Amino acid sequence: MRPEGAELVRIHPRVLQCSCYHVAVIPAGRSDIALRAARLLISVASILFLLLPFRTAWNYLGTDFPNYYTAAKLVRHREPLRNYYDWTWFARQMNFAGVERLGAYTPQTPLTMLPMIMLSGLPPLTAKRVWLVVNLVLLLTVIKMLAVMTSIRWEFVALLLIFGYRSLETNFLFGQYYIFLLFLITVVAWLLDRKQDPAGGFLSGIVFALKLYTGPFWVYFVVKRKWAAAGGMLVAAVFAAAVAVALFGWSDVSYYAARVFPRTLEGGSIDPYNPGVPTLSTLLRRLFVFEAELNPSPLIRAPWLFFFARTAVQLSLVAIPALGVVFSRKSEIRRDLAWFVIASILISTSTASYTFILLLAPIVWLLPGASPAKAVYLALSYILLNLNLRPVWVFPKVWILLALFTVIAHHY
Repeated sequence: MRPEGAELVRIHPRVLQCSCYHVAVIPAGRSDIALRAARLLISVASILFLLLPFRTAWNYLGTDFPNYYTAAKLVRHREPLRNYYDWTWFARQMNFAGVERLGAYTPQTPLTMLPMIMLSGLPPLTAKRVWLVVNLVLLLTVIKMLAVMTSIRWEFVALLLIFGYRSLETNFLFGQYYIFLLFLITVVAWLLDRKQDPAGGFLSGIVFALKLYTGPFWVYFVVKRKWAAAGGMLVAAVFAAAVAVALFGWSDVSYYAARVFPRTLEGGSIDPYNPGVPTLSTLLRRLFVFEAELNPSPLIRAPWLFFFARTAVQLSLVAIPALGVVFSRKSEIRRDLAWFVIASILISTSTASYTFILLLAPIVWLLPGASPAKAVYLALSYILLNLNLRPVWVFPKVWILLALFTVIAHHY
């Protein structure tokens, strides 16, 4: 019964679910004490970060930024692309560029270095300092965007980032690419969430041309019949290919496609048996492939099983999310994209500590509507994936990622 003349207000279940999440998971989110404590912790952590790793990165060229910087310099000098993937030649070019350390451009795409071209006219350390400032601005922008997209207070997004400190630290120390990549993926989700499918698809294609991680997004666009996004991604891929051909010529681009790209997909651009590279490909290789010096004691000597399992697992990691979003009524853009980003990292044949900062966006996208226990699980997964877990030979990060993938699959 309701009073006569009173208006019946209907509350959408998703709104009610999100509201319950905010009350149950962060009941002190609106309390002055909780916010002050969170802001104090963020302030202290930020000061320590600026005084320690950021200061070190500011005065230290690092091991990864010089690879991108040298490649960008070589583009300006119109050097042949195929030479970039010759380790000896590239190391010599690094010395000519003013970088006194070894490095390599493998397994990067022909266009990975493009964001660095504007910096390549500067001295190496000055260029890195500009890149660090850009990354700091992008990281703050990502925190703000994630908070707006999910209605989670920015303080809690920042705290999650801080607790994943190892990945944050190495991205700045090495001058890595992954904060920039995190920003682009977040913008893709922002655009798609606001029904700007052509722009979101186009940006997905640009990210794919730079670092390949959004490749599975095209499958998502197709199975969800987001034809504008799928078309935009194809247009971007064609545009990127045209840019690569204009810069390097058809011969060098086809050399990458025929020689370098397949090796990258197989994990051949790094030590494929090193347990310090936490990938499914490395795990399967160590289990089934004998190599006298690199892997003398596999679990089973069955290389055929490795080749079958690797292909089957990689295809499954794309097929399962595709089927999930098609047949489930619980499909929702941010959650779908979170599942596909996690699948992309699982498929990757080369990961390191700095890679896992990419999971900040997917984890935050999954938090609204989660039960308190699931929210804790998601946050803990992010924190653990950003730590130096031991022993590395059991591949703890691979198992955590697989568990995360499975938990999301269960939702669907």
